[in-house]
Amino acid sequence: MRTAGSTTLDTSLDLDALQEVLREHPVRLAILFGSHATGTTHSKSDINIAVEFDTHRPTEPGHNNVFLGLSADLSDVLGTDDGDLVDLHGASSSLATAIFENGVLLVGEQEHATELRRQLSAAESEQPSPREQFDAALDRIDAHLDNSDTGVPATGDTEDDG
Repeated sequence: MRTAGSTTLDTSLDLDALQEVLREHPVRLAILFGSHATGTTHSKSDINIAVEFDTHRPTEPGHNNVFLGLSADLSDVLGTDDGDLVDLHGASSSLATAIFENGVLLVGEQEHATELRRQLSAAESEQPSPREQFDAALDRIDAHLDNSDTGVPATGDTEDDG
């Protein structure tokens, strides 16, 4: 992954101020991605930043306060609300892959970014496919209906059909 120090980025983006705000928050890793990272900005480009917080995960209490606080401070320093903040632990596999492949490391260690990418990829590969999730849900519904006292089995046949 490229780093902010080794990459020429759009001069309209104040990287020093951006990095300062990110370091004021409990951010372990911050990656600029999208058109500002790839050098393909245009008049409607927004600013995309992916983060990993030190201790707060998307499913934990307090995450929203930390996330929204950082988002507000980034809007202030960037002078725009045209920014997208993404928590890497809540990103889809395809988005996370694109972020790690094309992003620019703003805050954090390269080694940690590599390890986090590996962890997120491994976690995704352990997840059942959407089809497997759907089939499992249908199995649970069938089991519930078969074991309930409604008198209607999951097949739709009633005792009087016969």
